[in-house]
Amino acid sequence: MVLNIALLIVTHLVIPIGFLIWLWQAQFESKFNWLINLLMVLLYSLFFFLNGRWDWLSYYLRFLLPIVFVIAVYKSFIKANSLPVYPPKTFKNYLELGISAFVVMLFIASLKGYFFTGSSIDLSFPLKNSLYYVAHGGNSPIINYHNTHPTQQYALDIIKLNVLGARANGLYPRSLTDYAIFGETLYSPCDGTIANLVNDLPNLVPGESDRKNLAGNHILLKCKGADILMAHLLKGSITSQVGSLVKSGDAIAKIGNSGNTSEPHLHIHARKANTGKSILDGEGLPITFDGKFLVRNSVLFPR
Repeated sequence: MVLNIALLIVTHLVIPIGFLIWLWQAQFESKFNWLINLLMVLLYSLFFFLNGRWDWLSYYLRFLLPIVFVIAVYKSFIKANSLPVYPPKTFKNYLELGISAFVVMLFIASLKGYFFTGSSIDLSFPLKNSLYYVAHGGNSPIINYHNTHPTQQYALDIIKLNVLGARANGLYPRSLTDYAIFGETLYSPCDGTIANLVNDLPNLVPGESDRKNLAGNHILLKCKGADILMAHLLKGSITSQVGSLVKSGDAIAKIGNSGNTSEPHLHIHARKANTGKSILDGEGLPITFDGKFLVRNSVLFPR
């Protein structure tokens, strides 16, 4: 975990800001060199601005990148303005062009995650009265690791942000109460019937996981021709029984840290009704919340 945190800091802050400082101070051979390197730095920075896990550091910290970028571009443009248009044909220039092309392809690949084809199921957002953040969501493994699983390809992992724009008090605390979402009330996202639930599994210390009971405490809700799974709930917090009818907006449980989970969060995904032998099988469906398709770094404050 220490290695993951260090990698997060390096990829999200150290490298982008280092690139921007380099762009600011570098001496280029031509306007073409400057433009190619500008494109590379822009897309790398934009990739992590859009797709990075900013909830680990601070959602607000991501806005440091465009501020530094604008300053760096302005300073470097002044120096590049007097350069010749085209560079000499050297290996170094071809290498820069190749690296830039790779960064462009990586960025284009990430954009696929912001769209889906076919019909979706539209739900009400199941949390209220706080600032919530999508940690995993979208239609690409780059921004949603669930996307490789046919049933969970449109699944979302949702956390809550604290006043500093982070998901927890600290980078990876062991106390459950240090996570902003722990204990938050879960509301029904639609009118439906509870088809299945588990309510008696223990909450785990962050870093531990239950690989036997993957969904942990959960609710499987039938509505609108779909099955909606909401997982990793707080032990003993589910207020209904199998077969109960619930209305959109009814309080039905609280967020915990049970099952195969690294830390407190809400996992939610939808599948076409009755298409799976178990709760984690079936034909996945895109979810929209009040008409919006949410992806990583989507932030909302539902009332």
